[in-house]
Amino acid sequence: MALTPETLARHELVGLPVRVVESTDRSQVGIAGVVVSETTNTLVIEADTGAKRIPKAGRTFEFRLVDEAAASRKGAGTAPEPDEDGCSTGEDAAYVTVDGGKLLSRPALRSENGVESQWR
Repeated sequence: MALTPETLARHELVGLPVRVVESTDRSQVGIAGVVVSETTNTLVIEADTGAKRIPKAGRTFEFRLVDEAAASRKGAGTAPEPDEDGCSTGEDAAYVTVDGGKLLSRPALRSENGVESQWR
């Protein structure tokens, strides 16, 4: 199964660029980097300042999908990221926002059982 915005929640998240867009802990908002590890309850994000272990519950994550499949499937629930001026970057990327609560399970089990996509 191809990695698309619709199937993101059923795939391996390690290696994907991610950013914390909402959190019950305001100090975590804006943490961005690449997912380097995932457990049932956390994502480990390699940020510029080092690895950060972020709980999934109570957070909203924005994943960046870059490839021809993601670019061709842009639509409802995805948007190009604006640059500093608020304009789109023009890059073929899909930005998918996922409630961390929808990712609460063992990564392998989530992939096997086909958790329904809750992207928006």
